[in-house]
Amino acid sequence: MQRAAARVRGVDSTIDADDGGFRPIPKDQPQPGASLREIFVFLAAKPSPRIIATTFFVAAASRLVIGGWGWWDLAIPAAIIALEPITEWVIHVHVLHRRPTQLGRFTIDPITSRKHREHHRNPKDLRIVMVPFQALFPALFLALLAALLLEPARAAMLVASAFGMLLYYEWVHYLIHSPYRAKSAWFRNVSRNHIKHHFKNEHYWFGVTVSLGDRLLGTKPDEHEVETSPTVRTLGIE
Repeated sequence: MQRAAARVRGVDSTIDADDGGFRPIPKDQPQPGASLREIFVFLAAKPSPRIIATTFFVAAASRLVIGGWGWWDLAIPAAIIALEPITEWVIHVHVLHRRPTQLGRFTIDPITSRKHREHHRNPKDLRIVMVPFQALFPALFLALLAALLLEPARAAMLVASAFGMLLYYEWVHYLIHSPYRAKSAWFRNVSRNHIKHHFKNEHYWFGVTVSLGDRLLGTKPDEHEVETSPTVRTLGIE
């Protein structure tokens, strides 16, 4: 584990740490050297990306069919993009890293939190990188609610924008953990930040597609001033 943390600075683009203590990379997922097409095909076969992509394309097609464009067709996606740094930070901190709580005889431990802990334990396992499909049900309910309560054109644009952003997040996060080797400086930067979250300290670097939320909320420190966390893989829950 110390070797893994020590290599964080020199990592190029993707999850790169020794295998000590980690579950072996599953044989049915893209291996090092896989093409971008192979990496995409593996993702596209999973239920969560399919649900997200289908919802996005249906909403986007509906918006095109409805017509009657207005200023809010720019305002809605612009607002979602502008809020994304804070959205990622809040969800990562308060939903994904949520600790189990006891309510009488019952333990409240949402599937999003449980799956995220499993993801931290095995960050190379691409089968558990995606958003759990069960977690999409509330989002789909909100999309249905928007369709029922809002004017059709605005509802379609809102759903298309929200699920388009979610699809983008899913792709970037998956690509960071995949064997893909980035060529762009932007992707290498977001990858390094996420790798530090997984292998250096789980209390920092919560942004995945963008680090602005970390900058604004004080969770993007100089990595040289941060100690390697002993709970970076367990999130403090054994």
